[in-house]
Amino acid sequence: MQINSLSKSFGVDVILENINMNIADNEKVGLIGANGAGKTTLLRIIAGELSLDTGSIFTPKDSEIGFLKQNAVEDTSDTMWENIMSLFSYLTSYEEEMRNLELKMSDRSLREEEHQNVMDAYSRVSALYESGGGFEIQTRINTVMNGMGFDSFDLKTTKVNTLSGGEKTKFAFAKILLKNPGVLLLDEPTNHLDFRTLQWLEGYLKSYRGIIIAVSHDRYFLDSICDSIYEIERNKSTKYPGNYSAYLDEKKKNYETELKHYEEQQEEIKRLEDYVNRNKVRASTAKMAKSKQKAIDRIEVMEKPVLMNKACRFTFEMDYPSYKDVLITENLELNVNAGGILKTIAKNINLDIKRGEKVAIIGANGIGKSTLLNTLVGINNTYGGSFEFGRNVELSFYDQQQRLLHEKSTVLNEIWDRFPRMDESEVRTLLGTVLFTDEDVFKEVSKLSGGERARLMMLVIMMERSNTLLLDEPTNHLDLSSKEALDVAVKDFEGTAILVSHDRYFLNKTADRILEMTSDGIKCYNGNYDDYLEYKNNFAQGTKETEKSSDSAKDYETQKRRQANIKNLTKKLSQAEEKIEQAESELSQIKDEITLAGADYERVKELFEKSEKCEEELNNLYELWNSLSIDLENCQ
Repeated sequence: MQINSLSKSFGVDVILENINMNIADNEKVGLIGANGAGKTTLLRIIAGELSLDTGSIFTPKDSEIGFLKQNAVEDTSDTMWENIMSLFSYLTSYEEEMRNLELKMSDRSLREEEHQNVMDAYSRVSALYESGGGFEIQTRINTVMNGMGFDSFDLKTTKVNTLSGGEKTKFAFAKILLKNPGVLLLDEPTNHLDFRTLQWLEGYLKSYRGIIIAVSHDRYFLDSICDSIYEIERNKSTKYPGNYSAYLDEKKKNYETELKHYEEQQEEIKRLEDYVNRNKVRASTAKMAKSKQKAIDRIEVMEKPVLMNKACRFTFEMDYPSYKDVLITENLELNVNAGGILKTIAKNINLDIKRGEKVAIIGANGIGKSTLLNTLVGINNTYGGSFEFGRNVELSFYDQQQRLLHEKSTVLNEIWDRFPRMDESEVRTLLGTVLFTDEDVFKEVSKLSGGERARLMMLVIMMERSNTLLLDEPTNHLDLSSKEALDVAVKDFEGTAILVSHDRYFLNKTADRILEMTSDGIKCYNGNYDDYLEYKNNFAQGTKETEKSSDSAKDYETQKRRQANIKNLTKKLSQAEEKIEQAESELSQIKDEITLAGADYERVKELFEKSEKCEEELNNLYELWNSLSIDLENCQ
């Protein structure tokens, strides 16, 4: 796929300018940039929803484009199964035709010639059904729907319009995956997905046969699937080979190189200017000074490079430390009010958190992670059991809904009213560290975007200088550069942090303990998110190995024969593939010779006969390969 010199403006606002991308077959591309940089606009242009002003786009021949939009929803009265099968109407028609032909084949009154015609028709339709994936469609649907978290849904009775907003978005995503387009455009694909679904999705996309271009703020996702990163910055695109972490390293190296060149150029300009100033008034050197001035005028002055566009500067400090014991809970039970009825969502929550720990609480959506933090800070009072904070513990709470901000206040007064001893210039300087400058400080809080509210709330916490932070989804709404800044700030904080987050990259960078929350308690895992994942995978693998060992003990001879059969079939399959490769090469060579033979009728006739034999042999090899593949699959 190629994008050449693409530009797009809306009125006088230039959004994209001279965008160039060169994407290989099956390449997985991450598209990043600041909010408003034009990432979604570029996806819409590729998808054909928006026109481009200049440039061109070349997509793979005959490739369908699938476009997952942010918050895409399906809202019909069809059942989920009916809605899915509408994607494969061509298979349904083939299947119906096959059933009709099967009925005709069973008709004993047909003459032999008629029966053969029906058999031939059945063979053609069956081949079309097979090439369209008809025999695997049920398996494909089950794989994708289970992977996307719909394993507990009855697809044949659940109507699409009864799904929640997040479920509708996931369902739309599942349908795009089932369509299997050659080019897959994903706009924030990890929204509404839990950890289990994310892990499955990343594995599925890594092996996806097609081009993927993903716009995402999920850095772990970008690390997991991407072969390259394209950054849109100042309306232009820059390619970085590798995943998101590789991009960060390369971006930093490029910055250091560019800064060095900039500083060297500045030194050279200063040296020349000093020479001109010293020598322009002296008659003996004035001519040389004039020459040096011309040299200065010819220099194309570099812009001073910046590492990140408008990066926040988050820093958490504390006035004094707490004692060693920060938080102890005993059989804490979380309750919520559901239509006037008190409902228990989690129980047996026992925590023992020490000074300086960075503890991350994870778990399924709706399990009560945010409710736990709201209980600890006194917002939720419907709980059982007990909890106690240690001596000298001072709390700051980041509420993901930012309910602690005053909606009618201005940005400036939100800070000034909380810290009235500061003068205006001090408050403005602090607001500048979280990117509120000039007239921005007079915006009303209720009019702020999600990212602006998040940065303002983070500044409040920074200024409170508490020794214990409770952060509920703190990276939501932050752009990538602000997330990077928050990673560093939390990691460097000398106090205690209790984190609830779906941002796996953030958890990897900051957490030293993972607490997995269920409806019946909390399980502790030392280390960050990757350590937690490794433990879970090893545990699952160990369970499988135990099961295999048990099976082997029960039926050793059967397992031995099975392994020998697999080895034999694998060898035969490999041999068949080699013969196919040789036959294809031979056929290609014969066709080249036919072209070169030109008007030599006898030679052309000889070569055509040779090519027909070769094609017949090739078809036999294809049938053999297919048969061996099926046998091997049945053995495994």
